[in-house]
Amino acid sequence: MPTGARRHLPLDSLRYCSAPMVNQSDLPFRLQTVRNGATSVWTQMYLASELTSNQETLEILLKSLELGRQSPHNRRIDTGDSAPQIVQLAANDPDELVKAARQVAHLADAIDLNLGCPQHHAQVGGYGAYLLSKQHWPQVERLVESLSESVDIPVTTKIRLTVPKEQTPELAVRLSRAGSSLVTLHPRFASSVRRRKGLADLEAVQDVTLALKDHGLLRSETLPSGQTAVVSNGNVRFAADIPANLRITHASGVMVGETLLDNPALFHSLHDQHRTEEKGCKSLHSSIPVPSSNPSSVEMAKEYLDLRAEYNAFESPVKVAKQHLTSILCSPLLLLPQSASSIQREADHLDVGEREQQVHLAELHRQRTATMSRIKSIQSEQDLADFHHSLL
Repeated sequence: MPTGARRHLPLDSLRYCSAPMVNQSDLPFRLQTVRNGATSVWTQMYLASELTSNQETLEILLKSLELGRQSPHNRRIDTGDSAPQIVQLAANDPDELVKAARQVAHLADAIDLNLGCPQHHAQVGGYGAYLLSKQHWPQVERLVESLSESVDIPVTTKIRLTVPKEQTPELAVRLSRAGSSLVTLHPRFASSVRRRKGLADLEAVQDVTLALKDHGLLRSETLPSGQTAVVSNGNVRFAADIPANLRITHASGVMVGETLLDNPALFHSLHDQHRTEEKGCKSLHSSIPVPSSNPSSVEMAKEYLDLRAEYNAFESPVKVAKQHLTSILCSPLLLLPQSASSIQREADHLDVGEREQQVHLAELHRQRTATMSRIKSIQSEQDLADFHHSLL
């Protein structure tokens, strides 16, 4: 078995994971999610070839990891421990992958191999989800084995459904035996278009969990000495979806991406504050105030911009900041049927009629349109500073 196979992230750090997102998993956002309940964070995906050939890209990533490791904001609200920072890499050549991993391993808490990117460039480059077909599994195993034998931090993998999907549990077992200490499954098929159409197949995550258990490989709260944990990625729109997701999948945690962009405080309400107080959670006694468990979108936007300012806009140029502001302040979630039902419950409680609900939704539409227009008008750091000031 590969030497790195028994290196693991703490199981409790896998409970609430902030997903790798291109140009959106910047340092201020990662810190914001930890401040609001994330227990581990992923960087965006980096091509191994880019890290080995582009010194500027490598230096930015290393600085991001170092700042994150040192930041008082990177303290979990449940334990006060530092939230692990996982670097996600994509490659199809073991030597290049190992070279890139070794360059960042001293500051990363784990290396994650991307086996789920569905974009056309991944197909052209022969990495990501385009290594999921069974003919490529020996190559994938070599990638994972090479990593496990070459770095002294945990190696993890992120995958999508195989074709046919019934092969997915077998792939997970092979990844585990190759040295992957965590398999995160986004249970949708790889597609470069409409890749989130329909619900994710959470039962496929359960199948992976059970397959690892049947082979004596599963690592979980009840099987802490096992080799490989499972995290489920998909079907989370609201915090209430997460417990249901975990019940179905039997996974150790959930990974959330786009919904976390809309609501960086998504995880906060799920933490048992009474239990953390009883344990003397260090973060509750630190100089860094713990955010509200139910902040408004304006408060979340301000928090992101505050963190961005604290770190001198590192990894967050104006374009990236605008994307975050649009996600937070103009989220369509309030206008979805699920949110309408929440409004209905509130309306019932207040004895407010249907007409008032319609007026409320119309006002949300109006505010969203106006805010989107304001954000689009931001063109410079000064414009962004003025917008930030308007939130104070």
